[in-house]
Amino acid sequence: MSKILYNKKKLGKEVKLMQLTPRAEKIIRILLRFSPDSPVTIGIISEELGISDRSVQRELPTIEKWMKHNGFRFLRKRSVGLFIDEPPEKLIEVAALLSKKDTNSSIPADNRPDRLRFLCHDLLLAEEAIKSYYFTEKFGISEGTLATDLNQLEPWFHKYQLLLIRRQGLGIFIDGTEIARRQALTSFICQQVNQHYSIGTLQKNGFLSNQHFIEEIDGEVMVQVNRILDDCQKQLSMQLSDNGYLHLLVYTSLCVQRMQKGKFIKDSKQSYTEMSIQPEYAVSEYIMKKLREFFHLSISIDETIYMAVFISGQRIWSSDKKDLTDIRNLDIHQITISIIKKISNILQINFLRDDRLLKELSGHIQPTIARLRAGIPVENPLLKEFQESYPSVYNACEEGLSLLCPPLHIKKVPASEIGFITLYFTMAIERIEKEIKRLSVIIVCPTGIGSSRLLTESLKKDYPELDIRGITSAFELDNVRLQSEGIDLIISTVKLEISYPCLHVNPILTRQDKILMNSRIKVLQEQKRHAQEKEIKTLELSSDSAICREDVEFLSAIGKEIYELLENIYITQAPILKNREELISYSSSLYADSPELQEHLYKILKDRDNLADTYIKPFQALLLHGRSPKLTRSCFGYARLEPPIYEKGRIIRGAIVSLIPSGPASEVAAPVTSEVIGTLLEEPALLKALQSLNKESFTKQLEEILLRFYKSTVQTRLHLKTSDAEKV
Repeated sequence: MSKILYNKKKLGKEVKLMQLTPRAEKIIRILLRFSPDSPVTIGIISEELGISDRSVQRELPTIEKWMKHNGFRFLRKRSVGLFIDEPPEKLIEVAALLSKKDTNSSIPADNRPDRLRFLCHDLLLAEEAIKSYYFTEKFGISEGTLATDLNQLEPWFHKYQLLLIRRQGLGIFIDGTEIARRQALTSFICQQVNQHYSIGTLQKNGFLSNQHFIEEIDGEVMVQVNRILDDCQKQLSMQLSDNGYLHLLVYTSLCVQRMQKGKFIKDSKQSYTEMSIQPEYAVSEYIMKKLREFFHLSISIDETIYMAVFISGQRIWSSDKKDLTDIRNLDIHQITISIIKKISNILQINFLRDDRLLKELSGHIQPTIARLRAGIPVENPLLKEFQESYPSVYNACEEGLSLLCPPLHIKKVPASEIGFITLYFTMAIERIEKEIKRLSVIIVCPTGIGSSRLLTESLKKDYPELDIRGITSAFELDNVRLQSEGIDLIISTVKLEISYPCLHVNPILTRQDKILMNSRIKVLQEQKRHAQEKEIKTLELSSDSAICREDVEFLSAIGKEIYELLENIYITQAPILKNREELISYSSSLYADSPELQEHLYKILKDRDNLADTYIKPFQALLLHGRSPKLTRSCFGYARLEPPIYEKGRIIRGAIVSLIPSGPASEVAAPVTSEVIGTLLEEPALLKALQSLNKESFTKQLEEILLRFYKSTVQTRLHLKTSDAEKV
């Protein structure tokens, strides 16, 4: 339970109980699980609570005073441990006193929601099984009530791939991977914080720098992590939302505490090849580098990979600054269009006309896919409201999002994710409905400026659905221009001979003018509705096609990129170089035909190397890569060092250099280059050919590999389209 919850409850306690902090209470409850002949060490307590030994020691004077005040003996023996020196019946009295405190002030026996939160909290943090009597005494409930509570919690644990195990003679505990436990803890803590605080005020008021803000996290750890993340945002131009920042702060802090306790992620089940080229991986590397330096941690590649996956699910880049096609296995933009088409067909609304929906939904779909692929659940407190208030839209979104299931190899998209997508479409419906009702008009009034303004103000007052684009003369009217500018109606104070929707009115609207105006507005709005229905029919026809023009263009571009890359491979023996700096400088010269371009490429490669260590152990080489607006095509090469460079106990035998154009060209360049780098890790023969400077063998092998990649890309692209067509 977050400390903020305890703080909200403290005011009503008795005087003698106010001396006991929540953390001290937890320590006492741990002591109650051990008999006087089996003392517990400070190390065991700190490990279970996820805090430092020093933090435990700071609570001991409080515990001593509380014990003495209530007539119990608490002993600390050097080199032995801590224990309550009382017989079993007295230990029951200690537990009863704590339970009375909880019952009277924090957790009434009939307050199941609070009890469930405390129960969930204790199970998530426990490193060993907890006896059932611990909970029955703490909450003042029966074994049957406890069993009911656990049954109610079980689905929540299951959502995070955690098993709730109840074993007679052993106790109650949860079982699952380290990733699952961290996900659940992060979600639980953030949910508790969100219930009691406006997220937008946290950073502003300095709460995230408060060592006592969240009890589950050691204050010193959180303060330092907060500094690191704040610096990371500035250095890498991250644009995390307040809620996203909180999730990253909590998750990263938990990572530190878990790694300090020797709890590491052993298998992220995510491909290094797939993640390493993503911008989120660079962010992860930066964070892990700082954590390694400050906390002196030994951080595995799996930790770095999963941190990148977690960040990918938080949406750290704005839609206008992030290339949405950085995910290579899935074309985000195209998938978003497919989903929009599908939902458009179901609801008979052309959502593709809403540019805002496409942009915003593309930005949301990317982290959604990252979460789905990694199995990261997301909480949606408004889910029930979405399901009840917008059932047809929710059901349509559920069916539309089913397009993600085949390529992601999942059975269904979670309801919480569907709820968020539902919100985007309900807002789009409101905009489209408003657009249909809103008519663009232009005014023709040759009788003078005064009359024109009078008519304009009258129309604005009585007809807010009219978007008055301006005033013009009859001689400037042009059907083609009017249509291109989206003008729905001409309102004129003179009769016009024109084949365009036009309404003749008086400068001062009469009753008859208003009747005609109301009628014409309704007709035009209905015509816009019919036009949209025709658009839907067109969409339905286009969905029947297994492949569209965009697919052809994308696949053609992929084929061209592969061909040009194979023609632009540069493998060479570097001169004798002394250090990493010289190697980067030499690598930047490989594809530069001028000093200016070399300086530009050097900065790109150097900045990336400064951001995070580019040394790849299996290659025994630096992986120097980046994007440049001054390049027109991709470059790939290898510079071999002889003799090698020795740096901090590592052998650097060369540098793999990968440079691609920035901007739209990177849409196809990034996945091809990523495939090359990934294959080097997976194909020893290919790496051997590269390191031996055998360009002919390397190029021949790479050609076969990229041909398979192209065929796979075609199949993936068409599979999405085929699925779309089949489901319509």
